[in-house]
Amino acid sequence: MKHLHAVILAGGSGTRLWPLSTPSFPKQFLPLPSGNSMIQEALERVAPLTEAGRSWVITGRNMADLVEEHLPSIPGDHILREPMGRNSAAAIAWSAATIVRQDPEAVMAIFSSDHAIEDIETFRKALHLAYEQAEKGHLVTIGITPNRPETGYGYIQFANKVGEGHEHEAFRAERFVEKPDLPTAQHYLEDGHYVWNSGIFIWKASSILAEMREHLPDTAHKVERIATAMSSEQGQSLLDELWPTLQSISIDYAILEKSPNIVVIPAQIGWNDVGNWEQYGSLFPADDQGVRAVGEHSGYGTQNVVIYNNTSRRVFTIGVEDIIVVEMDDMTVICHKDHVQRVREVAEQQQKKK
Repeated sequence: MKHLHAVILAGGSGTRLWPLSTPSFPKQFLPLPSGNSMIQEALERVAPLTEAGRSWVITGRNMADLVEEHLPSIPGDHILREPMGRNSAAAIAWSAATIVRQDPEAVMAIFSSDHAIEDIETFRKALHLAYEQAEKGHLVTIGITPNRPETGYGYIQFANKVGEGHEHEAFRAERFVEKPDLPTAQHYLEDGHYVWNSGIFIWKASSILAEMREHLPDTAHKVERIATAMSSEQGQSLLDELWPTLQSISIDYAILEKSPNIVVIPAQIGWNDVGNWEQYGSLFPADDQGVRAVGEHSGYGTQNVVIYNNTSRRVFTIGVEDIIVVEMDDMTVICHKDHVQRVREVAEQQQKKK
């Protein structure tokens, strides 16, 4: 895959893993059981598939130093520094406009910096097929074959097969659907033609730019101006001038839901988007009672809990189940698993108070 460029999107603030994840140290830099951070593992998964010097990160300007610290192998000029977050369409457009200037035949493989994947071999096989489909001009996404009626993810419905290889099949995507209620999610699971939207995309840089010019012309025009100017003295000032004016919209809404040229490859890769404390906790080993503890903890009659103790203090739990406990130097957060999504709500309230 000689034209493959890996692009890691690393602009998120990770409020659903507050208070461990904060705007100044978001979740992509948090450690995994391996000892590596999420963003380090994101690069390691794809690095063997691409040549040196063809990896990129797009992140907030305030996080660029952290990116350099965690990913020292990536050249400084391959870290695109956003003045502010403008969602994934703008980030991907800028990446594509920059990469295509260096390699007109470039195929971009785009990954979130804060996902975990267990089956690396299967993941790489799916990427090989995705690369071949992208070279044909398709916009390709890896869809996660669902194993439960999940209501927290968006889905993609697929139809006729358009290709196969590397132990995977590629299908024409029919439509993107929003997070469903439980009966709808159960129907999707039983139907067999729906996959979770993983946010993993593979396409030629020229193909996505052509779609941008059609569906998001103002953004396309501005990011191409930025990419052209970045090698000049005026580049930074033009970036600061134009970037805040870009429409803040996801690549899904801006392009993928409108284009008839989407191909999806269903895959079972042990994918986890690490979107909340329960999902982050699931990455760590559990004892016989389903207790997943990081740091000092002693449990008595405790079942099915996640304990993250980031201090030297000991945490004791007695007769509790189905909760999350996060112990920090300056605060303690205790949350029932049924309300784990509300951590984001509290994080945003605390940020407003500051």
